[in-house]
Amino acid sequence: MEKGGSILEDKVLVLNRSYQAVQITTVQRAICHLVKGTAKVITPDWTTHTLEEWVEASRFYHNGNGRLIRSPSLSFIAPDAIYLVTFDRLPRIEVVFSRANLLIRDRYTCQYCGKSVKNPKDRTVDHVVPRSRGGKTTWDNVVLCCRKCNLKKGDRTPEEAGMRLLTKPKAPRWESLIMEDFPKEKKKAWRQFLDYAGLPELSD
Repeated sequence: MEKGGSILEDKVLVLNRSYQAVQITTVQRAICHLVKGTAKVITPDWTTHTLEEWVEASRFYHNGNGRLIRSPSLSFIAPDAIYLVTFDRLPRIEVVFSRANLLIRDRYTCQYCGKSVKNPKDRTVDHVVPRSRGGKTTWDNVVLCCRKCNLKKGDRTPEEAGMRLLTKPKAPRWESLIMEDFPKEKKKAWRQFLDYAGLPELSD
């Protein structure tokens, strides 16, 4: 068992046939794909393995990290990434707007002054175009803001308040949003695949 829950609930990066990241799934669902033959395990050196090959390879990859899947007949390391052997599409995945996702997108930073607002008491949500002016609660009109900047801006646009946004707000890509909230070990395991796909560089 892994700390924080079952290994079967750990996350696995899913690549399509063109080696593009298309989804993040669980170890349990990844194993289902491996058993059905619709996916192979892929390692950082781009070697792919069927389930049978991975069982054999696990004898060499296993380093005592505790991520071993055991059954009465099989024993193998929980994969970090799988490769879908037939799926070559890149589905459009929209990130649902929520306060939690906004915190991750804006990296717990006030988008006006750059102050860290990890303490809930220090932060608020600002509508770039105020709701009183018809501004909507959407990715491109909402930013994380410290209370001081929110008070300064008031019911005005940034231009009217003489303030400037650090970055233009927009809907985040699911890959970059999720990676911001994953532990360093998982980022390291996935880095090469996401870099290949041309995604933003992962911060440590």
